[in-house]
Amino acid sequence: MAIADWIRERKAHLDLFDETKTQYQYNPLYLLGPMLYYFYLLTVVSGVILMLWYEPTTSGAYDSIVRISREIGRVTVGGVVVPLGSLVRGIHKYAADAVFLCFILRIYRMYFAGEYKRPGELSWMLFFLGLVLTMISGVTGYLLIWNQRSFWAAKTILTVPVYLDELTAWIPRVGEQLKFGSMIAYIFLGGSAIGQATITRFYAIHFGISIVLLLLIEVYVYRTRRARLKMSWFPMLLLFLMVLFVAWALPAEMGRRADPNRTPLPILSDWYFLALYQYVKYTPPLWAGLGPGLLIGVGMLVPFLDRSKSRHPLDRPLFLVLGLLALAYFLGFTALIMWNIAQIEREPPIVLLATVLIMGGGFLWHLRRRWQEARAVAAPPPAAVRTRQEERA
Repeated sequence: MAIADWIRERKAHLDLFDETKTQYQYNPLYLLGPMLYYFYLLTVVSGVILMLWYEPTTSGAYDSIVRISREIGRVTVGGVVVPLGSLVRGIHKYAADAVFLCFILRIYRMYFAGEYKRPGELSWMLFFLGLVLTMISGVTGYLLIWNQRSFWAAKTILTVPVYLDELTAWIPRVGEQLKFGSMIAYIFLGGSAIGQATITRFYAIHFGISIVLLLLIEVYVYRTRRARLKMSWFPMLLLFLMVLFVAWALPAEMGRRADPNRTPLPILSDWYFLALYQYVKYTPPLWAGLGPGLLIGVGMLVPFLDRSKSRHPLDRPLFLVLGLLALAYFLGFTALIMWNIAQIEREPPIVLLATVLIMGGGFLWHLRRRWQEARAVAAPPPAAVRTRQEERA
Protein backbone atom coordinates (compact mmCIF):
# COMPACT_ATOMS: atom_id res chain seq x y z
CA MET A 1 0.00 0.00 0.00
CA ALA A 2 1.35 3.41 -0.93
CA ILE A 3 2.25 5.82 1.83
CA ALA A 4 -0.51 8.21 0.69
CA ASP A 5 -3.11 5.43 0.97
CA TRP A 6 -1.75 4.43 4.39
CA ILE A 7 -2.05 8.00 5.67
CA ARG A 8 -5.52 8.43 4.13
CA GLU A 9 -6.85 5.29 5.80
CA ARG A 10 -5.37 6.16 9.21
CA LYS A 11 -6.62 9.76 9.02
CA ALA A 12 -10.13 8.42 8.48
CA HIS A 13 -9.82 6.51 11.77
CA LEU A 14 -8.14 9.22 13.85
CA ASP A 15 -9.65 9.30 17.32
CA LEU A 16 -7.76 11.93 19.30
CA PHE A 17 -10.54 12.74 21.76
CA ASP A 18 -12.25 9.35 22.27
CA GLU A 19 -15.32 10.45 20.33
CA THR A 20 -15.83 6.97 18.80
CA LYS A 21 -15.74 5.20 22.18
CA THR A 22 -19.02 6.44 23.57
CA GLN A 23 -20.06 2.87 24.48
CA TYR A 24 -17.28 2.86 27.13
CA GLN A 25 -18.07 6.22 28.74
CA TYR A 26 -19.08 4.55 32.00
CA ASN A 27 -15.32 3.97 32.37
CA PRO A 28 -13.31 7.14 33.27
CA LEU A 29 -10.36 5.81 31.23
CA TYR A 30 -12.45 6.45 28.11
CA LEU A 31 -13.12 10.07 29.08
CA LEU A 32 -9.43 10.93 29.00
CA GLY A 33 -9.64 12.45 25.50
CA PRO A 34 -12.20 15.18 26.28
CA MET A 35 -10.67 15.69 29.76
CA LEU A 36 -7.27 16.29 28.18
CA TYR A 37 -8.67 18.93 25.83
CA TYR A 38 -10.59 20.60 28.66
CA PHE A 39 -7.54 20.83 30.96
CA TYR A 40 -5.44 21.99 28.02
CA LEU A 41 -7.92 24.82 27.36
CA LEU A 42 -7.80 25.83 31.05
CA THR A 43 -3.99 25.90 30.88
CA VAL A 44 -3.90 28.08 27.77
CA VAL A 45 -6.56 30.55 28.98
CA SER A 46 -4.96 30.95 32.42
CA GLY A 47 -1.53 31.29 30.77
CA VAL A 48 -2.75 34.11 28.52
CA ILE A 49 -4.10 35.93 31.61
CA LEU A 50 -0.74 35.53 33.40
CA MET A 51 1.06 37.01 30.36
CA LEU A 52 -0.56 40.38 31.15
CA TRP A 53 1.66 40.77 34.25
CA TYR A 54 4.58 38.42 33.67
CA GLU A 55 7.98 39.91 32.76
CA PRO A 56 10.29 37.50 30.84
CA THR A 57 13.63 38.89 32.08
CA THR A 58 16.19 37.52 34.53
CA SER A 59 15.84 40.63 36.69
CA GLY A 60 12.06 40.88 36.61
CA ALA A 61 10.66 37.34 36.20
CA TYR A 62 10.76 36.33 39.87
CA ASP A 63 9.41 39.69 41.08
CA SER A 64 6.55 39.59 38.56
CA ILE A 65 5.57 36.10 39.78
CA VAL A 66 5.61 37.38 43.39
CA ARG A 67 3.45 40.34 42.34
CA ILE A 68 0.97 38.08 40.52
CA SER A 69 0.76 35.74 43.52
CA ARG A 70 0.45 38.36 46.27
CA GLU A 71 -0.83 41.64 44.82
CA ILE A 72 -2.82 41.17 41.62
CA GLY A 73 -6.57 40.70 41.99
CA ARG A 74 -6.85 40.71 45.78
CA VAL A 75 -10.58 40.96 46.51
CA THR A 76 -12.46 40.63 49.78
CA VAL A 77 -15.46 38.31 49.82
CA GLY A 78 -17.38 38.14 53.10
CA GLY A 79 -14.38 39.39 55.03
CA VAL A 80 -12.04 36.82 53.41
CA VAL A 81 -9.25 38.04 51.12
CA VAL A 82 -9.22 36.05 47.86
CA PRO A 83 -5.94 36.31 45.85
CA LEU A 84 -7.22 35.94 42.28
CA GLY A 85 -3.71 36.22 40.80
CA SER A 86 -2.49 33.31 42.91
CA LEU A 87 -5.58 31.28 41.95
CA VAL A 88 -5.03 31.89 38.22
CA ARG A 89 -1.40 30.83 38.60
CA GLY A 90 -2.48 27.72 40.51
CA ILE A 91 -5.06 26.86 37.84
CA HIS A 92 -2.33 27.22 35.19
CA LYS A 93 0.00 24.86 37.06
CA TYR A 94 -2.47 22.19 38.16
CA ALA A 95 -4.41 22.14 34.87
CA ALA A 96 -1.05 21.58 33.12
CA ASP A 97 -0.30 18.73 35.56
CA ALA A 98 -3.72 17.26 34.71
CA VAL A 99 -2.85 17.47 31.00
CA PHE A 100 0.30 15.41 31.62
CA LEU A 101 -1.64 12.91 33.71
CA CYS A 102 -4.30 12.52 30.98
CA PHE A 103 -1.59 12.08 28.34
CA ILE A 104 0.23 9.39 30.36
CA LEU A 105 -2.95 7.49 31.30
CA ARG A 106 -4.28 7.69 27.74
CA ILE A 107 -1.01 6.40 26.27
CA TYR A 108 -0.91 3.53 28.79
CA ARG A 109 -4.55 2.70 28.00
CA MET A 110 -3.81 2.61 24.27
CA TYR A 111 -0.68 0.53 24.92
CA PHE A 112 -2.17 -2.19 27.12
CA ALA A 113 -5.46 -2.31 25.17
CA GLY A 114 -3.58 -2.62 21.87
CA GLU A 115 -5.36 0.45 20.45
CA TYR A 116 -2.20 1.32 18.50
CA LYS A 117 -2.83 -1.58 16.16
CA ARG A 118 -4.32 -1.02 12.72
CA PRO A 119 -5.99 1.38 12.05
CA GLY A 120 -4.91 3.22 15.21
CA GLU A 121 -1.21 3.70 14.38
CA LEU A 122 -1.50 7.40 13.49
CA SER A 123 -3.58 8.17 16.60
CA TRP A 124 -0.86 6.56 18.74
CA MET A 125 1.99 8.40 17.02
CA LEU A 126 0.26 11.78 17.25
CA PHE A 127 -0.50 11.22 20.93
CA PHE A 128 3.08 10.20 21.67
CA LEU A 129 4.40 13.24 19.78
CA GLY A 130 1.91 15.42 21.66
CA LEU A 131 3.27 14.13 24.98
CA VAL A 132 6.86 14.95 23.95
CA LEU A 133 5.89 18.48 22.83
CA THR A 134 3.93 19.02 26.04
CA MET A 135 6.97 17.96 28.10
CA ILE A 136 9.12 20.48 26.19
CA SER A 137 6.47 23.12 26.83
CA GLY A 138 6.47 22.10 30.50
CA VAL A 139 10.22 22.35 31.05
CA THR A 140 10.44 25.68 29.20
CA GLY A 141 7.56 27.06 31.25
CA TYR A 142 9.09 25.81 34.49
CA LEU A 143 12.20 28.00 34.09
CA LEU A 144 10.02 31.10 33.74
CA ILE A 145 9.43 31.16 37.51
CA TRP A 146 13.17 31.88 37.86
CA ASN A 147 13.53 30.39 41.33
CA GLN A 148 16.26 28.09 42.61
CA ARG A 149 14.42 24.91 41.79
CA SER A 150 13.48 25.85 38.22
CA PHE A 151 16.93 27.27 37.44
CA TRP A 152 18.83 24.15 38.50
CA ALA A 153 16.26 21.80 36.99
CA ALA A 154 16.68 23.53 33.61
CA LYS A 155 20.47 23.41 34.01
CA THR A 156 20.36 19.65 34.66
CA ILE A 157 18.09 18.91 31.69
CA LEU A 158 20.17 21.05 29.32
CA THR A 159 23.28 19.14 30.42
CA VAL A 160 21.86 15.88 29.04
CA PRO A 161 22.28 16.77 25.31
CA VAL A 162 25.94 17.69 25.95
CA TYR A 163 26.66 14.01 26.64
CA LEU A 164 25.98 13.34 22.94
CA ASP A 165 29.34 15.00 22.14
CA GLU A 166 30.88 11.56 22.69
CA LEU A 167 29.09 10.40 19.54
CA THR A 168 31.03 12.77 17.31
CA ALA A 169 34.29 12.84 19.29
CA TRP A 170 35.63 9.72 17.53
CA ILE A 171 35.46 11.34 14.05
CA PRO A 172 39.05 12.20 12.97
CA ARG A 173 40.03 15.88 12.71
CA VAL A 174 36.51 17.40 12.90
CA GLY A 175 35.05 15.37 15.76
CA GLU A 176 36.43 17.54 18.55
CA GLN A 177 35.03 20.68 16.93
CA LEU A 178 31.68 19.26 15.80
CA LYS A 179 30.18 18.75 19.31
CA PHE A 180 26.65 17.85 18.20
CA GLY A 181 25.23 17.71 21.74
CA SER A 182 26.67 21.07 22.73
CA MET A 183 25.06 22.60 19.63
CA ILE A 184 21.63 21.40 20.79
CA ALA A 185 22.19 22.81 24.28
CA TYR A 186 23.46 26.09 22.82
CA ILE A 187 20.30 26.49 20.71
CA PHE A 188 18.14 26.33 23.85
CA LEU A 189 20.52 28.31 26.06
CA GLY A 190 21.22 31.09 23.57
CA GLY A 191 24.77 31.15 24.94
CA SER A 192 27.17 29.19 27.11
CA ALA A 193 25.08 29.49 30.29
CA ILE A 194 21.52 30.13 31.43
CA GLY A 195 20.76 33.85 31.14
CA GLN A 196 18.52 36.43 29.47
CA ALA A 197 18.72 34.74 26.06
CA THR A 198 17.63 31.47 27.67
CA ILE A 199 14.57 32.89 29.37
CA THR A 200 13.58 34.71 26.15
CA ARG A 201 13.84 31.51 24.12
CA PHE A 202 12.05 29.41 26.73
CA TYR A 203 9.24 31.97 26.90
CA ALA A 204 8.84 31.91 23.10
CA ILE A 205 8.96 28.07 22.93
CA HIS A 206 6.55 27.67 25.84
CA PHE A 207 4.01 30.07 24.33
CA GLY A 208 4.59 28.93 20.74
CA ILE A 209 4.05 25.21 21.35
CA SER A 210 0.83 25.83 23.28
CA ILE A 211 -0.70 28.12 20.68
CA VAL A 212 0.41 26.08 17.65
CA LEU A 213 -1.03 22.86 19.12
CA LEU A 214 -4.31 24.60 19.92
CA LEU A 215 -4.57 26.03 16.39
CA LEU A 216 -3.82 22.63 14.81
CA ILE A 217 -6.52 21.00 16.94
CA GLU A 218 -9.09 23.63 16.00
CA VAL A 219 -8.25 23.37 12.26
CA TYR A 220 -8.55 19.58 12.50
CA VAL A 221 -11.94 19.82 14.23
CA TYR A 222 -13.19 22.44 11.73
CA ARG A 223 -12.20 20.39 8.68
CA THR A 224 -13.41 17.00 9.94
CA ARG A 225 -16.42 18.11 11.99
CA ARG A 226 -15.10 15.89 14.78
CA ALA A 227 -15.93 16.49 18.44
CA ARG A 228 -13.24 17.15 21.05
CA LEU A 229 -15.30 17.86 24.17
CA LYS A 230 -17.96 15.18 24.53
CA MET A 231 -18.86 16.05 28.10
CA SER A 232 -21.88 17.73 29.61
CA TRP A 233 -21.56 20.93 31.66
CA PHE A 234 -21.72 19.05 35.01
CA PRO A 235 -18.42 17.09 34.75
CA MET A 236 -16.73 20.17 33.27
CA LEU A 237 -17.91 22.28 36.22
CA LEU A 238 -16.83 19.55 38.64
CA LEU A 239 -13.35 19.29 37.08
CA PHE A 240 -12.94 23.06 37.19
CA LEU A 241 -13.93 23.19 40.86
CA MET A 242 -11.44 20.42 41.63
CA VAL A 243 -8.59 22.37 39.99
CA LEU A 244 -9.74 25.56 41.71
CA PHE A 245 -9.79 23.85 45.11
CA VAL A 246 -6.28 22.43 44.67
CA ALA A 247 -5.03 25.86 43.52
CA TRP A 248 -6.49 27.39 46.68
CA ALA A 249 -5.40 24.64 49.12
CA LEU A 250 -1.90 24.17 47.62
CA PRO A 251 -0.74 27.50 46.11
CA ALA A 252 1.82 27.11 43.33
CA GLU A 253 5.40 27.04 44.63
CA MET A 254 7.25 30.36 44.89
CA GLY A 255 10.61 29.30 46.34
CA ARG A 256 13.75 31.43 46.48
CA ARG A 257 15.09 33.57 43.67
CA ALA A 258 17.48 31.75 41.31
CA ASP A 259 21.10 31.79 42.50
CA PRO A 260 23.65 30.36 39.99
CA ASN A 261 26.27 30.14 42.76
CA ARG A 262 24.25 28.02 45.17
CA THR A 263 23.35 24.43 44.22
CA PRO A 264 20.33 22.94 46.02
CA LEU A 265 20.47 19.23 46.95
CA PRO A 266 18.75 17.30 45.66
CA ILE A 267 17.93 19.12 42.42
CA LEU A 268 14.25 18.54 41.75
CA SER A 269 11.82 19.61 39.03
CA ASP A 270 8.19 18.86 38.16
CA TRP A 271 7.14 15.27 38.83
CA TYR A 272 7.21 14.09 35.21
CA PHE A 273 10.98 14.74 34.90
CA LEU A 274 12.13 13.28 38.22
CA ALA A 275 12.63 9.72 36.90
CA LEU A 276 14.90 11.12 34.16
CA TYR A 277 17.13 12.69 36.83
CA GLN A 278 17.67 9.34 38.55
CA TYR A 279 18.30 7.71 35.17
CA VAL A 280 21.01 10.29 34.43
CA LYS A 281 22.67 9.47 37.76
CA TYR A 282 22.70 5.75 37.03
CA THR A 283 23.97 5.67 33.45
CA PRO A 284 27.26 6.61 31.71
CA PRO A 285 27.18 10.09 30.10
CA LEU A 286 26.70 8.88 26.51
CA TRP A 287 23.78 6.63 27.41
CA ALA A 288 22.28 9.39 29.54
CA GLY A 289 22.16 11.47 26.35
CA LEU A 290 21.00 8.69 24.04
CA GLY A 291 18.42 7.11 26.36
CA PRO A 292 15.62 9.71 26.09
CA GLY A 293 15.91 9.86 22.29
CA LEU A 294 15.86 6.06 21.96
CA LEU A 295 12.86 5.85 24.29
CA ILE A 296 10.95 8.36 22.16
CA GLY A 297 11.95 6.59 18.94
CA VAL A 298 10.90 3.14 20.20
CA GLY A 299 7.68 4.57 21.60
CA MET A 300 6.74 6.09 18.24
CA LEU A 301 7.49 2.82 16.41
CA VAL A 302 5.60 0.47 18.76
CA PRO A 303 2.72 -0.08 16.25
CA PHE A 304 5.24 -1.39 13.72
CA LEU A 305 7.31 -3.45 16.18
CA ASP A 306 4.34 -5.35 17.61
CA ARG A 307 3.35 -7.74 14.79
CA SER A 308 0.94 -9.88 16.83
CA LYS A 309 -2.69 -9.87 15.67
CA SER A 310 -4.38 -10.03 19.06
CA ARG A 311 -4.97 -6.93 21.18
CA HIS A 312 -5.17 -8.82 24.48
CA PRO A 313 -2.12 -8.04 26.72
CA LEU A 314 -1.50 -11.73 27.55
CA ASP A 315 -1.23 -12.48 23.83
CA ARG A 316 1.57 -9.88 23.58
CA PRO A 317 3.86 -10.97 26.46
CA LEU A 318 6.98 -9.00 25.48
CA PHE A 319 5.09 -5.71 25.12
CA LEU A 320 3.16 -6.37 28.33
CA VAL A 321 6.44 -6.87 30.23
CA LEU A 322 8.04 -3.78 28.64
CA GLY A 323 5.04 -1.62 29.56
CA LEU A 324 5.02 -2.81 33.17
CA LEU A 325 8.80 -2.41 33.41
CA ALA A 326 8.64 1.18 32.14
CA LEU A 327 5.89 1.97 34.67
CA ALA A 328 7.84 0.36 37.54
CA TYR A 329 11.03 2.26 36.68
CA PHE A 330 9.12 5.56 36.34
CA LEU A 331 7.60 5.18 39.81
CA GLY A 332 10.74 3.69 41.39
CA PHE A 333 13.19 6.23 39.98
CA THR A 334 10.84 9.09 40.91
CA ALA A 335 10.71 7.88 44.52
CA LEU A 336 14.51 7.43 44.71
CA ILE A 337 15.32 10.92 43.39
CA MET A 338 12.80 12.49 45.78
CA TRP A 339 14.52 10.77 48.71
CA ASN A 340 17.96 11.54 47.24
CA ILE A 341 18.96 7.87 47.20
CA ALA A 342 21.59 6.79 44.69
CA GLN A 343 24.58 4.50 45.34
CA ILE A 344 26.15 4.86 41.90
CA GLU A 345 28.82 2.22 42.63
CA ARG A 346 26.31 -0.47 43.58
CA GLU A 347 22.85 0.21 42.13
CA PRO A 348 23.39 0.73 38.34
CA PRO A 349 24.70 -2.85 37.77
CA ILE A 350 21.76 -4.21 39.76
CA VAL A 351 19.27 -2.15 37.72
CA LEU A 352 20.94 -3.22 34.46
CA LEU A 353 20.96 -6.91 35.46
CA ALA A 354 17.29 -6.76 36.54
CA THR A 355 16.37 -5.11 33.22
CA VAL A 356 18.17 -7.76 31.17
CA LEU A 357 16.63 -10.63 33.15
CA ILE A 358 13.08 -9.24 33.02
CA MET A 359 13.29 -8.41 29.30
CA GLY A 360 14.84 -11.82 28.61
CA GLY A 361 12.01 -13.52 30.49
CA GLY A 362 9.46 -11.47 28.55
CA PHE A 363 11.13 -12.39 25.26
CA LEU A 364 11.06 -16.13 26.07
CA TRP A 365 7.43 -15.85 27.15
CA HIS A 366 6.69 -14.09 23.84
CA LEU A 367 8.41 -16.85 21.82
CA ARG A 368 6.50 -19.53 23.70
CA ARG A 369 3.21 -17.75 22.98
CA ARG A 370 4.01 -17.49 19.26
CA TRP A 371 4.98 -21.20 19.22
CA GLN A 372 1.66 -22.15 20.85
CA GLU A 373 -0.27 -20.10 18.29
CA ALA A 374 1.62 -21.69 15.40
CA ARG A 375 1.03 -25.16 16.84
CA ALA A 376 -2.71 -24.50 17.23
CA VAL A 377 -2.96 -23.40 13.58
CA ALA A 378 -1.04 -26.48 12.34
CA ALA A 379 -2.96 -28.99 14.50
CA PRO A 380 -5.62 -31.14 12.69
CA PRO A 381 -9.30 -30.53 13.60
CA PRO A 382 -10.82 -32.68 16.40
CA ALA A 383 -12.00 -36.17 15.45
CA ALA A 384 -15.72 -35.40 15.83
CA VAL A 385 -15.46 -32.38 13.61
CA ARG A 386 -13.40 -34.35 11.09
CA THR A 387 -16.02 -37.11 10.98
CA ARG A 388 -18.84 -34.68 10.27
CA GLN A 389 -16.75 -33.05 7.56
CA GLU A 390 -16.12 -36.49 6.00
CA GLU A 391 -19.86 -37.32 6.14
CA ARG A 392 -20.75 -34.09 4.40
CA ALA A 393 -18.06 -34.81 1.78
